[in-house]
Amino acid sequence: LTSVMPAHVIYSKVDKRPAGFSAKWLQDILRGRLRFDGAIFSDDLSMEAARRLDGRTLDFTAAAIEALNAGCDMALLCNQSLGDGAAVDEWLDGMQAARDQGRWTPSPDSESRRLALLPETLPQNWDELMLQPAYRNALDRLP
Repeated sequence: LTSVMPAHVIYSKVDKRPAGFSAKWLQDILRGRLRFDGAIFSDDLSMEAARRLDGRTLDFTAAAIEALNAGCDMALLCNQSLGDGAAVDEWLDGMQAARDQGRWTPSPDSESRRLALLPETLPQNWDELMLQPAYRNALDRLP
């Protein structure tokens, strides 16, 4: 696997924190015991349930910092760019402030895992992409 996404479930016999906010799950078990070296995505933090921690709902920035500090390589905030995208702008500003204040430091290891997900080939134009067998196969599977 090149990447995984932990669920926002709690396995209380392992850790009281949800798996996506748990260094025990992400670093000790997934990276340490299972030797997973791919990228870890947070769950979609736009879902309120995915931002629940210690009985409260965190804002996007606080949730992202918790997930990244626990061992996620990327924090996801989906479906928030609709309208004027204020939620995304606020989140990005919050992440910059957290970095400036020392509450979060980007991990060089995370950076290398994120870069490893990028394709090593030049992007194709749309007309060429539509002729690729994988694309044609995907179209054939649509209802």
